[in-house]
Amino acid sequence: MCGFVGIFSKCRKRFNEGTLHKMASMIAHRGPDDSGYFADDDWLSLEFRRLSILDLSAKGHQPMLSRDGRYVLVFNGEIYNFRELRKELEAKGSIFKSDTDTEVILEAYQHWGKDCVNKFIGMFAFIIADLREKSAFIVRDSLGIKPLFFYEDAGYFIFCSEIKALLPYASLQPEPASVNEYLVFRSLPGRETLFKNVFNLMPGHYIEFSGGKICEKEYFNIASTLKPDYERSFQDTCDEIEKTLDESVSIHLRSDVELGVQLSGGVDSSLITAMASAKTGKKFHTFSISFAESFYDESEYQKRISARYNTEHHDYPMDEDIFTGSLHKSVWHYEHPLNDPNAVATYYLCKKAREYITVMLSGEGADESFMGYARFGNDAQRRMKFRSFLYRHPLLREIIFKAWPFKKGSALFNITRYDPTMYVLTYADLNKVDKLLKGNDSGIKFRKSVSAKARYDVLNSTILHDQACDLMQWFWRADRMGMAQSMELRVPFCTVPMFKAANSIPYEQRVLYGEKKAVLKKIAEKYMDKDQIYRKKIGFGTPINDWINRKGLYSELYDTTVNSEAFKSREFINYSHFKEIYDAHKSGKFKEVNSAFLWTYFNLEIWFKIFFEGEWKQFC
Repeated sequence: MCGFVGIFSKCRKRFNEGTLHKMASMIAHRGPDDSGYFADDDWLSLEFRRLSILDLSAKGHQPMLSRDGRYVLVFNGEIYNFRELRKELEAKGSIFKSDTDTEVILEAYQHWGKDCVNKFIGMFAFIIADLREKSAFIVRDSLGIKPLFFYEDAGYFIFCSEIKALLPYASLQPEPASVNEYLVFRSLPGRETLFKNVFNLMPGHYIEFSGGKICEKEYFNIASTLKPDYERSFQDTCDEIEKTLDESVSIHLRSDVELGVQLSGGVDSSLITAMASAKTGKKFHTFSISFAESFYDESEYQKRISARYNTEHHDYPMDEDIFTGSLHKSVWHYEHPLNDPNAVATYYLCKKAREYITVMLSGEGADESFMGYARFGNDAQRRMKFRSFLYRHPLLREIIFKAWPFKKGSALFNITRYDPTMYVLTYADLNKVDKLLKGNDSGIKFRKSVSAKARYDVLNSTILHDQACDLMQWFWRADRMGMAQSMELRVPFCTVPMFKAANSIPYEQRVLYGEKKAVLKKIAEKYMDKDQIYRKKIGFGTPINDWINRKGLYSELYDTTVNSEAFKSREFINYSHFKEIYDAHKSGKFKEVNSAFLWTYFNLEIWFKIFFEGEWKQFC
């Protein structure tokens, strides 16, 4: 796990080396173990920061040159099946001097060209520059686990692992067009970011640079994996998924440094703990966050799994003061308003766990691939189909509205103006969403394209919005909060083979007799107690709903922030929309659950002050 900055000149002028060093220093937390610089003539400059995970020797130094000196590579991430690919390449005559996956990428590209990415199982973003042709191949992994941003001005194309790397070079500005989407969904899964002229390279996409120009292409789309197998029995499905997950956990354990598991006590992280413990052959570490507020406490279930698999468990209590004290740094590293309060808990957990390990496995992605959320329940799907019908038939909506003109009719009319499979991802009340958007969500283009790829089938659209949109914010959280502490977070549920396997399961098996995530829960019966498996889902919650309503550091910071004249005067936010919700909250008429508008508006102001009013300098 590392970070890099890559610069391609459009003006035949080499990028200033001193500026590039400053840019790379902004992401030194991603790679505290080593750094490297490479430039070629007047067209290419690369700088790299290394976090040593595989082959800790100097042989893993980057930028890495191919044996013949033609290609140079910078790479962030892990190729988990690098050993298998190495054997295949050695059979073709490749000779390796290191035990790194980095060198495997170089050799794979020379043998298979751009198609090499379809052979990789892992999380990655990399640049391979052809020094002879003065061209480059820039790619991001199929699921979008690892980040890669690009920025363009009159002179250069700049690619970087984190947006903050641009601060020593560019005068960054907020992107107002993206604000409302972020307020509603807490993430921007498409090309856009909250920074003007700063874009995501999309998951499953690559860019080719040649002749001073770039061309972006897609090589993988998650929609292509939606191929349910109706011939297979439920038990055969469970056997196949268990085998695929077991293989995924095995390759995710490949590391030359200490690793552990983020253990919540739920099915997903407990399965990873159980399978990992059988393979490591030694006692390993598990980590969790706990709160004094009993509703959020899962320590009983964490202790059960730890005792059963003999892990060295570390529980870190988090209170309001620790949370509030960590909030600004979390926003700085997250680079956007925080998607969820649990991002702060993840930041703190990684900080404490880094005292013991460098790599931590997490259960991210299981709910999205195996239908663990309430939106996949039978009743929820039926309601969604009804609302989708009204959404697609506006004339019928008008008739219902006129026949039922009072409060309930108006509310139904308003919320069915929006695609329910898309807006199920917002934590906010849809009538409050409507007051912000006023029926116009035409600017939310990527999410709409996801519905189109599902051909407006309600179930497939719900699946794709989960996997192509919602999951992106959790990948972002894992990468930023982990790398803030120079820690690599790995997600064994999130490989292309795992998603292909999960998306081959019919709905009737994934939600068997109304039981969500039925396949994983059946597998889990081999590894944990049934009462733990089939209990009510809690999730990784934080008590901000309690803290905002009582006197303390969090409520004081919140009130000071949103009552400031600066916040009230921001041109890019709808202050009257916020004030209506805030006043209702203060008067006791409205209680927001989870991280909806009250949380996101508050974080938006903290983010703005950090990145555009100079507060970022205190973190450097």
